[in-house]
Amino acid sequence: MRHLFILFFFFNITCGISQSDEARKHINILTADSLAGRGFTENGQEKAADFIVEKLQQFGVKAGSENGFKQKLTYSVNTFPGRVQFSVDNEKTVKIYSAGKDFLFHSASGPIEITGRINEISAGFKLPKKAKNEVFYIEKMADNTQPIQEMTQSFLFEAKAKGNLLIIQDSTKWSWFPSSKQSENTILYVKDKLENRAKISTLNEAKFLSGFQSSNVIGKIKGKRSDSVIMFSAHYDHLGQMGNAIFRGANDNASGVAMLLALAQYYGANPPKFDTYFLFTTAEEIGLLGSYHFIENPPFDLRKIKMLVNLDIVGTGDDGITMVNAKKHNRYFDLFQELNNDRLAEIKARGEACNSDHCLFDRIGVPAVFIYTLGGKQAYHDVLDNGEDLSLEAFDELHDLIIESLKVY
Repeated sequence: MRHLFILFFFFNITCGISQSDEARKHINILTADSLAGRGFTENGQEKAADFIVEKLQQFGVKAGSENGFKQKLTYSVNTFPGRVQFSVDNEKTVKIYSAGKDFLFHSASGPIEITGRINEISAGFKLPKKAKNEVFYIEKMADNTQPIQEMTQSFLFEAKAKGNLLIIQDSTKWSWFPSSKQSENTILYVKDKLENRAKISTLNEAKFLSGFQSSNVIGKIKGKRSDSVIMFSAHYDHLGQMGNAIFRGANDNASGVAMLLALAQYYGANPPKFDTYFLFTTAEEIGLLGSYHFIENPPFDLRKIKMLVNLDIVGTGDDGITMVNAKKHNRYFDLFQELNNDRLAEIKARGEACNSDHCLFDRIGVPAVFIYTLGGKQAYHDVLDNGEDLSLEAFDELHDLIIESLKVY
């Protein structure tokens, strides 16, 4: 009888329009130039939050706290709203490099404007205390990765000298993260190898914000019962921009926002059994600050949460999905497997991992799983995560499985 119910329920969900078509529209909006990577410039995060609130209201979702949809918080962050430039003069021609593709500043880099010749250094280099306006250069190789990491820490946060530039040649895949600090020195990563004593010019108009304001967005649909809560979460923030280079964050995590909006639309039209909350967090990329703030200031008793499903990077699925905390919540994982019926290519079980917003809830004893998709385009924390070639291969199937699983969990 249970299986007949599940099949009937699945039929009712999947006979509607494709969720992935609407999701792609939402992803395109969230990755548009005007939102500037949902970061810390051009009011990008606030624009994203306003868009989410507008959609929730359209779907009949109510504000999730007494103060409305938005739960405000403040934190520190280093930003790159102005010009960022890097060029090399080889005496015959000047090569101008492209931010995000050819070069990147370390996210803790301070502002700098410098022209000079590079001084090639070794992995054991220590910045002289009296160094000023100097340009140092080192090539990253397999045997000096750890020393360069230590050098980076020292150069940015421990050195007494100020106003210096360290160029690290690194041809491996870059992943950029925001920083809550700003150094008085600057580090630049470049793909090309540079000749010793090459003449370079660098400009970075970084700006440190000690009181950046952002908001979690919280929505609620009242269920038939209020003794337990089902909760969904996804972070809507991303890395923002570095000069003209925009980190759009299509898969990470416009896709998760699109999934939460699709779930909100479904539950808005199909009232759930239990009170259901939708948490769109800010400041996940800078250290789970949004989820921490929510836990410290919860709009309801968190002990009521029956299950929290966190969705982060769900824009592919060509090779299936992974469920973090599956081994801890094996009953929910087994139910997902039972309902799948070959719709997803694979459902992998993973243990605990503090790699998204579910983590802090898990640490205080809230039942929480984190789902992300596998395969497809592999861009991550770079300018290539722009929405192009994002398959959304498993979007509809995952949407339906989440609803089905929680219906019978």
